Amino acid sequence: MDANLLKILFSILGFQFLFVSLFLLQSKKGKAISNKVLAVVFLMISIAVINLYLIIFRIDIQFPQLLFIDDTFMFAYGPLLYLFTQSVIFKDFRLQRKSFIHFIPFLASLFIIIIIFLFSKTESISQVTNQLNNLHVPIYFHIGSLLMLSHIFYYLFKSKQEIKNVIGKVKSLYSAFNQDNFKLLKFILNCFIVLFSLSLIHSILPFLGVKNGLLITLLLMILFMFYFINSVLLKMLNHSTNKSGAMTWSIFKEKEKYAGSSLSQTDLKLFMNKLENHMKTKERFLDSDLNINDLSTELDMTSKVLSQVINEGYSNNFFDFVNTYRVEAAKALLTNQVDNKQTIQEVMYDSGFNSKSSFNTAFKKFTKLTPTQFKNSLQKGSTS
Repeated sequence: MDANLLKILFSILGFQFLFVSLFLLQSKKGKAISNKVLAVVFLMISIAVINLYLIIFRIDIQFPQLLFIDDTFMFAYGPLLYLFTQSVIFKDFRLQRKSFIHFIPFLASLFIIIIIFLFSKTESISQVTNQLNNLHVPIYFHIGSLLMLSHIFYYLFKSKQEIKNVIGKVKSLYSAFNQDNFKLLKFILNCFIVLFSLSLIHSILPFLGVKNGLLITLLLMILFMFYFINSVLLKMLNHSTNKSGAMTWSIFKEKEKYAGSSLSQTDLKLFMNKLENHMKTKERFLDSDLNINDLSTELDMTSKVLSQVINEGYSNNFFDFVNTYRVEAAKALLTNQVDNKQTIQEVMYDSGFNSKSSFNTAFKKFTKLTPTQFKNSLQKGSTS
């Protein structure tokens, strides 16, 4: 690739990450703490891109030691993304003193890098820089990169697992929740997994003797970072202003399993009949804000017993159990509607859903069709 074109790509990329970082710091959309944490991540990436630019194009600076400071950021990305995940999914997220324990490796590596290069001769630093420019990377650089990447992947998968656990908990307690924040969060985490996977391949290639592939992996990382930062910017511009997480930390930590439960099969059947009758006669599923605590109070049973009835009696969680009634109501509205001009959105609200994405997802899950496909199939059937 032409050197001038590569310089332009690096310059634009560094500027874009810096721009999005500043955008997040002043943005009124979303939760302020989430924006600030993600802004720090993007600022670090911007600095890393600038440093890589200086190294590759052999641009002299007064203190070349600073070119290696960004390597310590590899120990900060993981904890920052984990805290970002928690800030998005928990309503009551606050930075606590124990949160800074995650940054001990970053602070330790930063201290070591500063000490080493403060007492190193400038010539030796220039020698290492020249080795990097000529793709003769010292073996300890690759080993260090692998350790740093392992640290990042640990936190990325820890974040993904936290999302999975929270969604499972939410679906056991609520009949609806806004998944827009989760979609953006998952996209960001998945992009970081791809980006650092490319970085991992870049670090492994020299061990395999494939040094010619370093330029290819570097180019792939640059192109993917362009896609990533521009996609994030567009998604944030179109993102809703919902600042709430899925639930509070205290609710998430509550135990809900049924150890020692004495619910017999006879009681289970009785509770199931009582639940079904209540859902059909009172049509409680039409309440988009229905939660397990409200429904259990109406049925004069504890929320844990109701959760056990739904889990054991229907092999379902509360979220899907309620949505089965909503989908049936939507199907009935679509099948029996007198006014063919009734929109899908009107059917969505009339059947108890409050989100188009959750309506489409639930409808397709239980019918294998989207609401539009179901409506079209009915129209075809009536004209055939």
